[in-house]
Amino acid sequence: MKKKEERSSSKRNVAIELWRFLIAIAIIGFHVGWIIARSCDGTNGYWMQSTNWFFGSSEVLLIFTLTAGYFLTSHFQKKNADKDYQKRSASSKAWEYTWTRIRGLLPVLILGYILGVVISTKFYYPNYTFQQSCAMVLNSAWEFLGFHAAGLRSVGNEFFNLNGPLWFISAIIIVGYFLYYGLSKNEDTMRGLIAPFIFIFLSGWWAFTNTRAAQTAWSTLGLQTASTNGMGGAATGSTAFIGFNNGLLFVMLGMLGGMLLYYLINYLKQREYSKKARLALTILNLFCAVLLLWYTIYPATWFNLDRWTVSLLCILVIGLTLLNKDYLTEFLNNDYTSKIFNYLGSISLYIYMLHYPIGIFMLRVLGPNTSDTIYSFWLIFIPTVIITVILSILIKMILDATIFRKKA
Repeated sequence: MKKKEERSSSKRNVAIELWRFLIAIAIIGFHVGWIIARSCDGTNGYWMQSTNWFFGSSEVLLIFTLTAGYFLTSHFQKKNADKDYQKRSASSKAWEYTWTRIRGLLPVLILGYILGVVISTKFYYPNYTFQQSCAMVLNSAWEFLGFHAAGLRSVGNEFFNLNGPLWFISAIIIVGYFLYYGLSKNEDTMRGLIAPFIFIFLSGWWAFTNTRAAQTAWSTLGLQTASTNGMGGAATGSTAFIGFNNGLLFVMLGMLGGMLLYYLINYLKQREYSKKARLALTILNLFCAVLLLWYTIYPATWFNLDRWTVSLLCILVIGLTLLNKDYLTEFLNNDYTSKIFNYLGSISLYIYMLHYPIGIFMLRVLGPNTSDTIYSFWLIFIPTVIITVILSILIKMILDATIFRKKA
């Protein structure tokens, strides 16, 4: 029995990859609903009336940040086991890690922006001239370099001008550098003081002010300016003193949570679990997973969960999945589907980076959309998912055969 458990623990946990894929698909639903709502002559009628376009996925995006923080810490632990690596400076370690992340994401990040430029100016803003499109590309140089979430972005027409959701990828790269530097400089201080302190107090402020993650939202030392976009305080000329992009704060909050989750899970993995304990964990995991999926699709229905309850559900589901001691996770890690789940997880960020302009394209292929003739959500959502997944697979195949090809 003990050997069986050892084999199970050494086996790659692909259940977490399935979650990453499902959330990526759900986020397509969120943005497709947003595109439809905003394209109806600027009205939000569709948004307010519909409850079946995955609006809850805007909250479960936290899952991506939790896993990003968890695997960042895991990467540091593995690398830091090498004595020669320990002798290097904290800055060199952080820059090396960041470059690895950039090298893996930059090709698709650039492609996502190019698709955004071509499709948005051609379909979302068809009145844009060639000169305006060229100016947009030049003024978006910082975005192409991955600094979107820092506020260095094209201001163009609205915030759909390129590929808005890419703020999240930019934020992961930026926040990842500073967190990795902190671990490299003093791991004990980082995990024992800085990470829990910021996580607890930033979470409290985030909840108290009802802040939301958004590329256009800006917070200034606890203050937010008035907002009409439902995404928190928007930065304006009257924004006081210095502030931070809410997207960066959201990602930092989630990645710090993932970092703390890593140390907690490592501790819990050392314990032995009886059949009753594993059954209890299974029930808890199943309950939280069903509730989380229900909220993602139907956030405004019977359960009416608070955003911070949803955050707790995300932490519990991801924590239990990474712990890998319950029967549900064990079932998802079966030999028959493990390769499929692992592959789906490997293209989840590609799906995230490419879906938005494709959603705009699908909406425009069907013709002009107005508040009187709103297209069905599923009519746009389903082909957007299919095209995005196929394109992500093709891009991964090309990158694996060229840029990411392993050297002998």
